[in-house]
Amino acid sequence: MTASAMKSDLAIGKFKELLKSHASAPPTPRTDLVELLIESFMMADATDEQGSTAFDKLMRGSVDVNDLRAMLVKEQVSLIGVRYPLAWDRCVLMRRTLMDIYKREHKVSLERLRNLLKKEAKTYIEGLAGITPFVAARTLLLGLSIHAVPVDQATVDVLSEAEVLSDASEPVEVAALLSRHVLAEDALEAHAALRKATDRFLASGRVPRLGKKRK
Repeated sequence: MTASAMKSDLAIGKFKELLKSHASAPPTPRTDLVELLIESFMMADATDEQGSTAFDKLMRGSVDVNDLRAMLVKEQVSLIGVRYPLAWDRCVLMRRTLMDIYKREHKVSLERLRNLLKKEAKTYIEGLAGITPFVAARTLLLGLSIHAVPVDQATVDVLSEAEVLSDASEPVEVAALLSRHVLAEDALEAHAALRKATDRFLASGRVPRLGKKRK
């Protein structure tokens, strides 16, 4: 689907109604950018409670973020639990990203990005090996105050069910679409509302449909 076609498929009124009905205080982000990135990997297509719990398990089970980087994927999975949603896949990607950070910085730190121009920091984060659009967007928005709208598959399903979208497009396409309609100064509030909506969606026992179109 082209960008122009997607734009016409966004029901602005219903989108605003969804945000209003799920208005919530923006989250307090973790001060360390790598920790925020790790938490974001755990949050994708999971509830906030699941994500926070998984992050805490990873931190308690490792000495520091560098120790977590050095762990095997199966060791990371054992920390969060094999039954965690997409546990293996997300740990594979997370470890790949941590490895790339170490390769670039010679340590597991992203604090140097605070001194870069926003465009440079955005390019850096989005170019990390293994990183997903949701993780990149959440890290940019919460950690560096860079305009982004984090969208995972559960978010797409919520927007489809609310008839904000005419069909369930790919999360990266929906994120690009929403970023054109959500002002930078409103991005935090929009993210908080969308997370509250997806929390309710996932807590109800439903699971992301992995791109299947809404009937």
